[in-house]
Amino acid sequence: MLAGYRITQPEEAGRFRADLVQISVYKGADGNLDRVADCARACREINRPYVIHPVNYSLLDQDPQTFLELKEMAGWSGLGFIFHDETAPDGGRVTGELAENLRRNIDRLQIPVSFEDAVNVKDVLWFWKNFATSITLDVGHLESAGIDSVEFVKKLDPGTVGRIDFVHMHRKHLFRGGLADHWPLVPGCRELQALEELVRSNPDVRAILELNEDETEDSLKLLYAVKDKAAASALRSR
Repeated sequence: MLAGYRITQPEEAGRFRADLVQISVYKGADGNLDRVADCARACREINRPYVIHPVNYSLLDQDPQTFLELKEMAGWSGLGFIFHDETAPDGGRVTGELAENLRRNIDRLQIPVSFEDAVNVKDVLWFWKNFATSITLDVGHLESAGIDSVEFVKKLDPGTVGRIDFVHMHRKHLFRGGLADHWPLVPGCRELQALEELVRSNPDVRAILELNEDETEDSLKLLYAVKDKAAASALRSR
């Protein structure tokens, strides 16, 4: 297991001890493409692996500018992209011509693409089965959708578990800023239990905190505790 955190500014790239970072970029934000490039450069300067997470970018968007922006970001790609899962315009499943467009655009990016449970969380297993060669499991989104993240992980089939490359870590708590699930981790919380359960079956996952910068350090320590526990368990089993 590897542990990391998200950044939005280049000066954050080396602030904390971490195995990797996620560069989060928000569609429509001023200077977002320049910021991705600056963050990527900062990560490369300190040899820190990174993945890019384009938020609110859809691979079904018909606006050519959207894909041009994604292609520019892809030029800075490290470990690839993390996208949210997709739905049809009516909120249903992506099928037919929409499905073909989605697969075509994934191929056009020419970098690894991982899909996260974020839009239609309760139907994401279907989406992952049909479109995801790489999965990002967001345990906070599971909890916000009313799904017990520990039980969800326990019920995953081995093929799905083996495709989980990233895990987004944050805790469900109270509403703030319109969200109830991007709170710091606390010892023993169900989100950490879900990660521990997953790591037992897939020790190669990369766990990434999605928190405000000033909330990151203590939660990172909890991620490293899970990592160290898994490493000790692996040594005992040899």
